[in-house]
Amino acid sequence: MQSSDADKGFFQRPPVLENQVYDDATFQRCFTLFLPGDVVQKVETEVAELGNEVLSDQVFAWVTDSEHNKPYLKGSGRDVFGQWKGDLVTGEGWRGLQDFGQAHGIVAAGYDTPYGAFSRPYQFLRIQLWTASCANVTCPSAMQDGAARLLQTHLSTPALASKLSAEEKKVFENAFQHLISRDPSNAWTSGQWMTERTGGSDVSLTETTAVYQPSVAAALASKHEGIPLGPWSINGFKWFSSATDSRMTVLLARTQKGGLSTFVAPMRKHDPFATTSTGIPKPDGEILNGVRIQRLKNKSGTQSLPTAELVLEDMRGWLIGQEGRGIHEVSTILNLTRIHSTVAAVSYVGRGLGIARAYAKVREIGAGKGARMKLTESALHMRTLAKMTSEYRGLMLLTIFTSYVLGISEHPAPLGPEVSQALKAVTPQLKHAGALLRVLTQLTKAYVCKPAVSLLFSCMEALGGVGYLLNDEQEYLNVARLYRDCSVLPIWEGTTDVLSTDFIRALKHPKGGSGSLDALGDIIKTAFEFQGKSSYPGSWNPVKEWETLKNRIVQESVGELMGDARDILWAVGDLLVSVLLYVDAGRDGDAVSQDIFYRFLEGKGIVGKRAKISVSDELARDIAVVYGGAQSEISSKL
Repeated sequence: MQSSDADKGFFQRPPVLENQVYDDATFQRCFTLFLPGDVVQKVETEVAELGNEVLSDQVFAWVTDSEHNKPYLKGSGRDVFGQWKGDLVTGEGWRGLQDFGQAHGIVAAGYDTPYGAFSRPYQFLRIQLWTASCANVTCPSAMQDGAARLLQTHLSTPALASKLSAEEKKVFENAFQHLISRDPSNAWTSGQWMTERTGGSDVSLTETTAVYQPSVAAALASKHEGIPLGPWSINGFKWFSSATDSRMTVLLARTQKGGLSTFVAPMRKHDPFATTSTGIPKPDGEILNGVRIQRLKNKSGTQSLPTAELVLEDMRGWLIGQEGRGIHEVSTILNLTRIHSTVAAVSYVGRGLGIARAYAKVREIGAGKGARMKLTESALHMRTLAKMTSEYRGLMLLTIFTSYVLGISEHPAPLGPEVSQALKAVTPQLKHAGALLRVLTQLTKAYVCKPAVSLLFSCMEALGGVGYLLNDEQEYLNVARLYRDCSVLPIWEGTTDVLSTDFIRALKHPKGGSGSLDALGDIIKTAFEFQGKSSYPGSWNPVKEWETLKNRIVQESVGELMGDARDILWAVGDLLVSVLLYVDAGRDGDAVSQDIFYRFLEGKGIVGKRAKISVSDELARDIAVVYGGAQSEISSKL
């Protein structure tokens, strides 16, 4: 026997994390299902390059720096003499990651690419690669995207654009161009301020107020671009702001006419008397636009993200839309931020599974009687990973499907001949896209984000004690940080109960509810009728299940449905996932995708357990699910 010490004995060989574009079969399936062949040809190389870049040493160095050098208020918000200053300081890593995301068009890809309805799935597939490496800079990106879409809607919709003054058009267009810029020195992120002490997602008791004071605003303008700050004076207190370093924000405030209204406001203004901390006049003369940072939040996760409590004192801004229609306007942003949250969830799970797959290739365990085996040879470990991978497949299909419906709602045009029959089967009718999106963003965020936390915990558990460590020495293995950050996703942009409540109310809405019900029924029916290269069991009939569920939704009141809101949302989610899995498997007859489809039906009790096969065959089937492809193709990878 030979004893070990700190520098001798056994050392585990580190796993190698592969480019997800090639390593993750689920990513590949979504990439080729929701993008037509001609778009895949144009973007595949660039997307693969992004898959490599997000795993670079530089990116992970920025991540580690952003975690070690958390945002703070200089002097705790006041100078040495007690005067309020409120200068927010962020670290080099955070700024580097922000610049990386802007330069790679994480938001811009949804606006400046020529792919029409496919711009959104293309954008969100790229975000799926990026989020797990970005230390939460995609949170400001989500609100940046939402603000850009809100402004774009008002600038490009004739009925809305006609109501804008020349000055408003100039202001909104200026902000929009900053929001979709790929130049980090010119690009803006945006805040989204709704939450107050009176409630989280419930904004009905908002205490922030806005008063129209155009004469005061006339003298206030930006030094650099000559853009007026806005004729509204906004005052109040915002309890959460997760993009405190942004250049603009969208917020809710109550006006004298009653009801909540939506405002856009720059975060900074020009002050000719502004000085640096040493008393020297500031070259740019910039100060915060009536915003005082009360304090930064101390959170369980997302610690690199500057989240603050904000006092608003004569913040100048612009009304967007009609007074009293604030909830309607903000819904445009919520559609985007909820999809971003959902993509973040599958990004974390995808990365966690990638780490677990890589670890299983190099980790050996006892096999009895002194023998050793890799985790890839463990029937139990592979069965566990196969179950997790199968669940991930359904969650990601639903997520990218939702982004595709968003794209169709923004670019309502007939599909071209290059689109596959499988994609046509999961494409809603143009008249249904908006109605489907109204309920799909709520459903998808709730259905995906909640189980993602559990799945990511299982990824952490798959590494044993190493998974629980904050592995900043090898940041690419830091599943514990991903788990901590992922845990917020079922909470912000609407908790699971809030989303379930909104889902029921949307389905029962007297004006739009029937349209959403028709849209759901149509997409389930169209997908179920897809004639592909695989079959389905006779016991599975999603159209019949939907009709039963729809009848209940129609016949019962909101009050009667509300106690079962989660169950109803999950039932609809199960139906959508089942038809997406069916179409995905049937488009090419892929045996592994067919297996995943049957596993889903088996887990829901729709089909009975399959006949037992040999242990070695069961292991081979599980390995094929975990690593993708036929067993003969996988053996060389292990």
